[in-house]
Amino acid sequence: MKKRSSEIARRKNNLVLPLVGITTLLVGFTAAVIVRFPLKTIDWNGGVKPSSVEFMNAVAYNQHGGTEELIFGKYPKPTITGHNKNDQRILVRVHASSVNPVDFKFRRIHQNIPDWIIPKPKIPGADLAGVVVESALPQFRIGDRVAAMMPLIGSRWGSHSEYVSIDPSLVAKIDDSVDYASAASLPLVSLTVIQSLEKLRAPTRGKKILIHAGAGGVGTFGIQYAKHVLGMYVATTASKEKAPFLKNLGADLVIDYRTQDFTKIVKDYDAVLDTMSFLYEARTLQRNSHVLKRNGHYLNIMSSDWTTLSNGMENALGLGSVWNLARHKLVNIMLPGMVLPRYDFCMVEPNGKQLQLALDLLANGKIQSVIDQTFPLPKVADAHARLEEGHVTGKIAIAHIHDDD
Repeated sequence: MKKRSSEIARRKNNLVLPLVGITTLLVGFTAAVIVRFPLKTIDWNGGVKPSSVEFMNAVAYNQHGGTEELIFGKYPKPTITGHNKNDQRILVRVHASSVNPVDFKFRRIHQNIPDWIIPKPKIPGADLAGVVVESALPQFRIGDRVAAMMPLIGSRWGSHSEYVSIDPSLVAKIDDSVDYASAASLPLVSLTVIQSLEKLRAPTRGKKILIHAGAGGVGTFGIQYAKHVLGMYVATTASKEKAPFLKNLGADLVIDYRTQDFTKIVKDYDAVLDTMSFLYEARTLQRNSHVLKRNGHYLNIMSSDWTTLSNGMENALGLGSVWNLARHKLVNIMLPGMVLPRYDFCMVEPNGKQLQLALDLLANGKIQSVIDQTFPLPKVADAHARLEEGHVTGKIAIAHIHDDD
């Protein structure tokens, strides 16, 4: 009997140990995926050289904290000369930018963040639209109307400024029919959606997707893109008051998150794009959930709660999401599409070609930009405060009014 028990234990160890090893490798791989994007976007050579004699209007913060840290004033104007002589950049005079949750989350973060991640003083803002005023490149000429998403970390330069010096591979052209504010509202949210949904298996037409927080920046673009470009059936969560607007954008079903449980309404969908994973991930993937098909796809853009806990930390699933990723990856290696849905983290990165697709969709009327409110550049602090309140529909835009306008 003891011999048989020993044999059973040996077989269990032979099974468990490789699984533990594979899981460990997957967690390590996950960590590598998480840091890949920041490492790719950091300019290790020090970034753009500032001018020593020319200055510009901009908003910046010298330390992390509340909106009071955002100071409007004169800051050195960037040049198109990088510390690396092989850098090729263009100089854009910004006419509009927009605010994303990541802007205020980076600003208010209370931990000691190394300057190689968020250099200070930091000009916030990722999204911009404006006019090329300096370029030695044939693809972008002086006078071209352009938009771009700037790298989120590794640079002190941001879009809430009069000028930006930017890598041309991150830039796309704006059609004359599109205004600057509309163009500036798109970069980060459109790239988040496009890069996330390209992970879905083709064809997508006729498949069902649930997009959480449909009235937000990512949600409003995601509904339109999934419906009008990918041909999907789109359900979304939002307040009852915003349902008519979201249906006009293309949503087939709007679930009132205040009074309805999405897990009891959404059954066997092909995909979930979760913009609020701290709130919805556990319920979407719980053992008895039927939100996704077994061969469905959970797309997590890794958001944290906008409100902070008593210790100043933001509420997020954190290691719970990493574990879910490792578990779903492991199971799908062994039994693809038979037990658990596919799972991916979706971390946005600047991409001029993909942004051009979004701007072309805007120009031809397939999608529309959604702007809740517009603030002038000196009032970026007020724009941050408004976004932190929550319940913004679409985006908040920033108008850049220049001294010589």
